Amino acid sequence: MGSSYLLFFYLCAMINLINKLNFMETTINQDPVNEALQYAGKPTVVTPEIIALDKDRVTSESDVSEEQYIYKFKGAPCFPRCDLSTLTGAAKVGKTNVAAMLMACSVKRQVLEFERVSEEPIKVMWFDTEQSLSTTKHILTDRVGKLIGQEQFPDENFFVYNVRHHTPDERVEMLALAIDTYKPDICFVDGIADLMKDINSGPESVELMQRLLAIATVNKCNITMMIHLNRSGERLNLRGWIGTVMLQKSYEVFSCDKRNNSRTFSLDLSFSRRYYVESPMYYEFDNTGLPCVVDAPPETSNSKKSRSSSDDKEDKTTFNQEFVDENASDKSMPWNLRKLFDTAMDGASFLNCEDLRRRVMKISGIHFEQYYNKVFDAAEKQRVVKKVLDNKGRVAVIRMPC
Repeated sequence: MGSSYLLFFYLCAMINLINKLNFMETTINQDPVNEALQYAGKPTVVTPEIIALDKDRVTSESDVSEEQYIYKFKGAPCFPRCDLSTLTGAAKVGKTNVAAMLMACSVKRQVLEFERVSEEPIKVMWFDTEQSLSTTKHILTDRVGKLIGQEQFPDENFFVYNVRHHTPDERVEMLALAIDTYKPDICFVDGIADLMKDINSGPESVELMQRLLAIATVNKCNITMMIHLNRSGERLNLRGWIGTVMLQKSYEVFSCDKRNNSRTFSLDLSFSRRYYVESPMYYEFDNTGLPCVVDAPPETSNSKKSRSSSDDKEDKTTFNQEFVDENASDKSMPWNLRKLFDTAMDGASFLNCEDLRRRVMKISGIHFEQYYNKVFDAAEKQRVVKKVLDNKGRVAVIRMPC
């Protein structure tokens, strides 16, 4: 009988010891999370959701790989893997020229002021949604091929698709399949607007950008999106709501331009999260049809006028002086923006963009839409107004609190 009691107590002690060890192991495993919660002044109840959240935490000790860049532009690293880049400009100012240079640089180490980072050639994909099949092939063989300069075109490095005849939904799925299958180092989407049904749809824009970011991350490639500018011509005024989201999500934005009545094109790194390039690259096409770097063209009265702000067209004496700030430091933007936009909205909590534009231009004496766009941009920067989405996913404008 005594031996049975001893055995019973022994088993209970062992079970108790095992439970204590399990508890200690759990506590040890959760110590980093517990410590963080205690430091934050929160209850130290560790849930599976908190543990999952903590996996995405970044600390000074986190083991994070350095950015991997595909090219350099004038010595500055650019086009990072796992990220998005944007190439923009008005119509016919050289966006496809620049894409051709970058494609050629995937095989030839240096093309104009672009340089490939890796010693070995890389794979490039071009998703052409805009041009005819004949034009796509012409650009590939004549522009890209001439820049590479090889007798036989290196098709093994290129995955080029002309998808102009497909629907937007089909194009998105084909792009995802193509990148996942062939694993290019960089993919050019020419143009991004053709992957959408409505470029002014906020939800569709956000969904597309999230999809492209996920594709780039999973496949460790760069996706470079090409898009036109709005009619204002401002370098970072990209077309549609999709353009706004692209600015938010892109690592960098390159802007193309062409001097009026000139053979000179330019390419400028307008924005980068990390690097700055002081001056644009200027280039022209020589007698053989190849682009070559040239010096910055001299300023002329015509070029100055074409590049000047739209207020040159406005007669400032016709502005409604009720909304003019005589003490404004920027004489090209002499507005009391808060008063102007508050008066135009007339107590409304929000207005669509076109209604607001008409109201502001009517009460201010502004005659040209390009100049209004500059005034609106200034109002946004000063947090007088802000673009948002209404409940139907359309772009609207709200007044910001003082």
